Amino acid sequence: MTNLLSYIIKRILAAIPLIFLLIIVTWIFAQLMPGDPSSFLPKTTPPAVIQAFRDKWRLDDPWYTQLWVYIKNLFRGDLGESANVAPGMPVKDLLKVLIPRTIEIAFIPMFLIPIVGIKTGLTTVKHKDQWQDTLVRGLAVLGLALPSFFLGLLLRYFFGYLLPDFTGGVFDLPTSGLKTPGYPDPPALTNFRIIDCIIANNLSLLLDTLVHLILPIACLTFLSFASITRQTRSSMLDVMEQDFIRTARAKGCSENVVYKKHALRNALIPTVTIAISDGFALLAGTTIIEITFNIRALGNNFVRAILSNDYWLIVGIVQVIGIIVILGNLLTDIVYTFIDPRIIYD
Repeated sequence: MTNLLSYIIKRILAAIPLIFLLIIVTWIFAQLMPGDPSSFLPKTTPPAVIQAFRDKWRLDDPWYTQLWVYIKNLFRGDLGESANVAPGMPVKDLLKVLIPRTIEIAFIPMFLIPIVGIKTGLTTVKHKDQWQDTLVRGLAVLGLALPSFFLGLLLRYFFGYLLPDFTGGVFDLPTSGLKTPGYPDPPALTNFRIIDCIIANNLSLLLDTLVHLILPIACLTFLSFASITRQTRSSMLDVMEQDFIRTARAKGCSENVVYKKHALRNALIPTVTIAISDGFALLAGTTIIEITFNIRALGNNFVRAILSNDYWLIVGIVQVIGIIVILGNLLTDIVYTFIDPRIIYD
């Protein structure tokens, strides 16, 4: 147990310099953009405001001084200000709004995808070469082959146009945004719209938000469960051929015990990597879904920031995405230690 705890602490400590390196590399690549941060301010910005901006970030000083000022301000919580997406708004305040929106889209798929993927993967193994296996494998291939934007557009067209016309408007799912136009926002206590609706005890706003999340969540879930299903099936088929499985059957264990107690835990080792990495990838990669369903969250605003040369917002979002990826890899390593007893902690 001591070695396990020591291993986890070492992995956490190893992630700290990696995050620091990410910050520096992001800043260096940002400097390669044409111009400097002041050149991305709106053209109508008064010269005095531009000069004050340059003085604040020491843009007339050598690069190493600018980097030091940036790191110092970063640890104070100052990530700069949005120039075009939300003019004058501090990037940290904008991220506090955008990150919860992306989490709300990806949170349910993060937990739903491993459950659905592992369950369907086990189904294909139990019914190998039968119609259940063929059906699930076909859906998995379809999920891997369909581009996310194409599936999103199909869902919008079917649930936004075809189904309402067919049912006379009885069945009509919203296909854009996180709320119905004209609906108010709940008090922004946490910036998570679902939680804020619950705190405000506003059932109508809560239901409206949940209904708007159905199609984005369904799209993310279908596209992401395929890789876990295929990996679970492949791992289970490999494990089921091992000698210890034959031994368990020879001892009289039921097939249910063989699957769940002996085979599944060993088969989950490679599946966990995909499940956790895909889960964190959802947080970092919902951009296409957000654009398709017109949700103003992290990925959507990242594209808007690039198109409008919003310097500090671009840097801030890239760092957030990078940190999410690092934390995902860290969590994968830690979970491995609990699943696979053969890992040596050094």
